[in-house]
Amino acid sequence: MKQAVLGTGLLLAPLAWFVSLEANFALAPLACAGRGTGPLIVVSAISLALAIAGGLLAWTQRGYDKRLAFSGAAISTLATLAILAQAIPNLVYGGCE
Repeated sequence: MKQAVLGTGLLLAPLAWFVSLEANFALAPLACAGRGTGPLIVVSAISLALAIAGGLLAWTQRGYDKRLAFSGAAISTLATLAILAQAIPNLVYGGCE
């Protein structure tokens, strides 16, 4: 059971980043059409929460396997930074800028 939790901690953040990236590409035409960046911000917020949860989940498993737990926390940190970097333009600019 602990291996499944540790595996989830390792994979949740990169998957959240990938979903955020693809959703931003898919929803960009809606934002450009004048419907606003609200859906893009919601997707980024949910992805950010999932990435942070993955990092915390991996970190809580450090008693089971320190190397994998540290790797999961590091990967989650990088994915969190990538999601934040992708969310900044949605917060600053309008749809087509």
